[in-house]
Amino acid sequence: MKEFEELKSIWDSQAEKLEISPGDILKKLKKSRRSFANKLLAETIIALVLIILLAFIWIKSPFIMWTTHLAMFIFISGCFYYIFFQYRDYKSIQNNKLMLKQPGEYLEYLKSFRMRRYALNTRKYSLYAFFIGFAFALFLIEVYFVTPLWQTILALVLIIGWFLLCWLLMRNYIRREEEKLETMIANLERLQKQFQ
Repeated sequence: MKEFEELKSIWDSQAEKLEISPGDILKKLKKSRRSFANKLLAETIIALVLIILLAFIWIKSPFIMWTTHLAMFIFISGCFYYIFFQYRDYKSIQNNKLMLKQPGEYLEYLKSFRMRRYALNTRKYSLYAFFIGFAFALFLIEVYFVTPLWQTILALVLIIGWFLLCWLLMRNYIRREEEKLETMIANLERLQKQFQ
């Protein structure tokens, strides 16, 4: 029985050491939030640069078929679609007023934000990928008529390879993003438990 009491006292002392000060948790939370917001902003800027590049290609290239013009329009529209959601989430996570609310309210906000991001990265990304694939198919029509068959087949293989690579990268991207948001939520839950 004495050993049990000693073991219990060791566990109790360890539990006290595991508690982190609210200031440390808030610092970690702010750092994670800032890092996540910067990532979203960088992705938005890259998509804007891509729109400018696609518009330049569309204007400067002498495309013959209407399908290619439709493909370029779909590419650029897809980029705007992506920018809209990324920038909206950037502004949302960057909002400092939300952090000043009660930890429970901010925790609920983060949970809903995580669900919204997951929906964006799965369902909405699938819609985006479908339209980009459709645009590539339209673009390949002109490639088929102006290049030898082997180049068309090579372009098709490269596009399929690119889609497979994007699919693999997206799975990794979703996992990393979920981990970051889950860490932020876990830190807030830990803080909330310490106050209870």
